[in-house]
Amino acid sequence: MSPSAKDLSALLGPLYEAAASPELWPQFFEALRTYINTNKAFFLLVDPENRCDIHLSYGLDPAWQRAYLDNYQQHDVLLNRFVSAKQAYGEWIGTTQSVISDAEYHHSILFNEFAKPQGQFHHCGTALGGLDGGLEGGISINRTLQEGSFTSEEMALLAMLAPHLKRALNMHRTLSQERANHAVLRQTVEALDLSLVSLDGCSRVLRMTMAARTILELRDGIALDKGFLRARAVGEQARLTELVAGAVSTGNGRGQDCAVRRSTVAAPEAGRRTLWTPSSGGAMLISRGPPKRPLQVVVTPFYSCEILLDEHPAALIFLSDPDVRPDSRASVLHALYGLSPTQCRLVDLLSQGCEVAAASEVLRMTISTARFHLKNIFRKTGTARQTELMRLVLGLPGTRTIPL
Repeated sequence: MSPSAKDLSALLGPLYEAAASPELWPQFFEALRTYINTNKAFFLLVDPENRCDIHLSYGLDPAWQRAYLDNYQQHDVLLNRFVSAKQAYGEWIGTTQSVISDAEYHHSILFNEFAKPQGQFHHCGTALGGLDGGLEGGISINRTLQEGSFTSEEMALLAMLAPHLKRALNMHRTLSQERANHAVLRQTVEALDLSLVSLDGCSRVLRMTMAARTILELRDGIALDKGFLRARAVGEQARLTELVAGAVSTGNGRGQDCAVRRSTVAAPEAGRRTLWTPSSGGAMLISRGPPKRPLQVVVTPFYSCEILLDEHPAALIFLSDPDVRPDSRASVLHALYGLSPTQCRLVDLLSQGCEVAAASEVLRMTISTARFHLKNIFRKTGTARQTELMRLVLGLPGTRTIPL
C-alpha cells in the first residue's frame, strides 16, 4: 500500500517541532519508527572542508559513533556511493543494494568492523542537496537482519519526507546558530562583569546578569520586589519610576525617541506640534547606607520589532557600584606584556584608585622602588604616563583569579 498524506502529516509535526526544539528529536525518530521500522537512525553531515559529523542520532551507541568518526568514516563505501549518486541526480534516496552489491559490501571494512558487530545489515538513506552552509548529508536508517530489508512503500514515504527533512535541517541549523550567538553574547556580558537588568513592556524584570543579581540581593538602596525594581528612598523611587516609564514607553514605540508631529494636511487645526511623550530614560544615583557611595543607575530604552517573542525587552538598566574593586588584570598583563607578579599587583592597586605612595605601602616597598617598577611597566606596555596606562588596563578583560 502506498504511503498516504495522513502518514506524511503524522511525521511532519514531530519533525518541525524537533527542528525548533532540539530536545524533541527523539520524539521524531520514535514517530518515524511507526512507519519505517528501525533500531538506529542518524543524520550524517559533511562540511565544505570534508569534516564529517554524526548529528541527531537515535539508537546509536556514543562509543560506536566516536569510532565511526575516528576510524571508519574513511572506509565508508556507502557514504561514498551515496554522495556520488547525489552528485549525479541532485538528491538521492535508496538502499544499500541500489548502490553496491551484497558481496562487495559484506567484504568491506565498514560492514565487518562497524555495521555487523552492531547488528546492522540493512540500510536506506537520503542524500539531500541544498543544505545551508555548504553542508552535504542526509539521513541514514538501519535495520537488523531479522527485521528484513526496506519495502518500496517505506522508501516512497522516505521520498515524500525528504524535502521536509532538508527544510527541517536548515531550520535546525539556523536556530542552533542563533542559540550559539545568544550564548556567546550572554557569556561576553557576564565576562565583562556588567550589572545589567532587562525589563519588559510592563516594567517587570525579565533577566539580569550575575553581577546585577549580586547588587540587588544585598537590598541596599535598591532591591527586586515582586518582579519590579524598588528604590528604598521615596524620592529616588519616584525618579526611578519616571526614568523606567519613559524608557519602557520608548522601547514600546511610544516614547520621546519615537515622537511624531501631527500632519497639518490631515489635521491642520492641530498645527505642527510634537505630541507629548515621556523622556526616554536617563541616569540617577541610588543612596546606600554609609560609608558606601551611591549606586550609579543608567536607564535606556531597548526596542525590538520581533513581536512574536515570548520575552520582549523594552528597557535596560545598568547598575554600577563605585565601591567595587575592579577585577584583576594580572593574568592578562602577564600574558600580553610579560609583567612580573609584583608589577601586576602594582597595576591592580593603581587601577583601584591608589596613589603610588599608598600602593608602595600595601606592597611593603619604598616609593622609589614602586616608581622603578612603574617605569618598567610603562616600558613593557608602551605607555608614557599613568593615565595612559589606566586606559590600557581598564580596556582589558578582567579575571577573578591571579594564576601567577
